[in-house]
Amino acid sequence: MWSSKSLCVLFCALTSAAALAAPLACPANVLDSGVRHVLSNAALYDGPPGRTVALAPLPAGRVDRWDTHEIDPYLICKYKGTARTVTLHAKNVSMCAAGMKPFSAHCK
Repeated sequence: MWSSKSLCVLFCALTSAAALAAPLACPANVLDSGVRHVLSNAALYDGPPGRTVALAPLPAGRVDRWDTHEIDPYLICKYKGTARTVTLHAKNVSMCAAGMKPFSAHCK
């Protein structure tokens, strides 16, 4: 019979693994002062923004890609008509990409 401690450990391990595998994506739009702004650009940083510079992507047609092995990736989502951004700490991902129409940015 399973003990509650064993079940808790199993549950935590499974949910942690699922969370690590889940892709991250920039929201398609944000609200700023009641106005909706559409995602228009993205940048990737090795470490928290403000402490490092944006990494240059590898162009791949209509999509830019970044290899995230051996870095601490932060995906910065930028929106048209506002200075507001969304910052995603993209832990445990192997690559990030941005581009296409409509514009999108994600890490997986």
